[in-house]
Amino acid sequence: MKKLTIKTKRDIILGIGVVIFTLLVWLVLTLSLSGGTATSASVYYGSNREAIVSIDFVSNQVRIHYYQDTQTETRYPYVDLNNQTITLLGDYEVSGIRQEVVIGYHFENQSVQILEESSPYNVCSKQGIITSGALICLPNSVRVEFKNAEEDFIL
Repeated sequence: MKKLTIKTKRDIILGIGVVIFTLLVWLVLTLSLSGGTATSASVYYGSNREAIVSIDFVSNQVRIHYYQDTQTETRYPYVDLNNQTITLLGDYEVSGIRQEVVIGYHFENQSVQILEESSPYNVCSKQGIITSGALICLPNSVRVEFKNAEEDFIL
């Protein structure tokens, strides 16, 4: 067997150090983004910094902050309290018509999920139930950001 040279040993130690550092950074980011119980979630549309809808998990209330400009008589967003859904118009168009994005929320487990949307490959609705961090639907320009009592996470 060949003896390892000093250079080879140094390379192995450096490689192990890089792997350990990467794992530590990943662990810190994972724990910091998913920690804490969500107290509210805000739904944003487009590049607007003002939430279009907010969901308060503490008081079990949904608030509409403003309505979208539409070419129809239907006002978006609209909230269905019985089914715990919020429906708004996304930016993705089919035959020149903007498509609806249906967001489900659950006060009990403080979660949000995109239930229905139209986009290539339906990536947004495949993200599943989210309880922290952010839920992003790029084709429709919709995002959901969670806030907890300890700190806010903004993407």
